[in-house]
Order: sequence, then C-alpha cells, then structure tokens
Amino acid sequence: MAASSPLPPITLLPASAPDFYPIAALEAHVFYQEEFSAVAFGPTRDSPQNLLLREKTLASQPKENGSKNVVTKAVILKEGGEEELVGAAGWSFHLRREDGVANGEIGEESIADGKGEKKENGWGEGANVKLCEDVFLGAEKHIARSTEGRNYAKLNTLVVSPKYQRRGIGKLLIEDGLKEADRLGLQAVLGASKEGLGLYKKYGFTEFEVMEVRLWEYEGGEGMGLDKHVVMHRPAVK
Repeated sequence: MAASSPLPPITLLPASAPDFYPIAALEAHVFYQEEFSAVAFGPTRDSPQNLLLREKTLASQPKENGSKNVVTKAVILKEGGEEELVGAAGWSFHLRREDGVANGEIGEESIADGKGEKKENGWGEGANVKLCEDVFLGAEKHIARSTEGRNYAKLNTLVVSPKYQRRGIGKLLIEDGLKEADRLGLQAVLGASKEGLGLYKKYGFTEFEVMEVRLWEYEGGEGMGLDKHVVMHRPAVK
C-alpha cells in the first residue's frame, strides 16, 4: 500500500485464542531482520514450534496474584466479516502489589518491544539463553526498581505490520493501553529499542535505565555491533 493511500478504518478488538498464533507470526516477521533478534532467538526463531510456544505465552496469564494480561489486536474489517490483522499490543496490569498480595517472581515475564517474554521451554528452540537472561531478566530487575513495589501496567509487546507502519496504528494501540492504565491510576513501564524511544517519550515515558548489549560478545553475534534496550517509566496520572 502506498504511503499516500488513505488508511482504511482501524478497529481495536480484544484478542482471543484464534488470534494468538497470527500475532506470534506477525511478531516474528517484523523483528526477524533485527540483529538482536537473530542472536537472541536464533535462526529458527520463526519456526512453527517457536510460534506455537509464543502463541501459548500470549494466551497465558501471569502467576502473580491480582495481575492480568490483556492482548489487543488492530484489524481492518473486510466484507463478509473477514479481518486483516495489522497490529497488536500486549499489556500486563499488576494491581495488588500495594496490598501485599502479589507473590510472583521477577523473571516470569519480560520485555523488549514484544520480543522478551520467556517461553515455557526456555526461550525457544535455538535461543541464546545467556543473552536472553542478561537482557530480559536484567530488565525485570530495573522494572522492579522503577516501580518501587507499587501497582503498575507494563507494555509487553507492540507490533505493527510493515505494510501499515508509520500510519498511526502503533499510537492507537499505545493510547488504548494507557487509557486503561490511567483509569486504574497506574504507573507504566516498558522496554524499548532505540527505534521506539521517540514514540514512547511522546506519551510521557522517560528513560529509567539504558542497557548496552555488546552483541559480538555472544555466540552467534560475531561481527555484530552494539544494541541498546531501554527501560522506560511513566508516572501514574493523578
């Protein structure tokens, strides 16, 4: 679709079981060419087995008491009720930490623009466990510091089809999640790649911790450069 073509109406809907595999496939397609993705998740990162693992993660709920995961899809509705998936966002809402009820452990969920949620069978077939643990579990520790034991919302994944990028779909998905966070009076956190920093800053997120990742130090990253993952924080709207 040409950039000048009118964007068809976008509808945001709650994702359900049939949506999770297509969302997983869209994530794999969007992030496949990134150096970080190649090193972290390996050459089989878009295999059916890994997509099924990611599907299961998207469908799961956190173990932490009082928390919930919400996945929203952005679609174009076609004639006959057919949907074209053009984007998705996944949020987790941690609501009972201040009551002393939460009992989840750091590391059960992770971040980084939708590429960081730990899969049941390790990090997926062919993944670089050392890199995943250094980045994603390290990011969780920074999130714990930034939220200071208080309730929060976390953006776990944000993905838009390349065909429709830079058309405002990502903004719609972010605004939808932040609307719920604000309704609940929650601070918000996320993990951003350098490409996403500008967008998130527009919504009040600030850099809390910049993690520099020397990809060349990890197996499979020989000859690659420096990557950055940034933990960002947005105060609760009062």
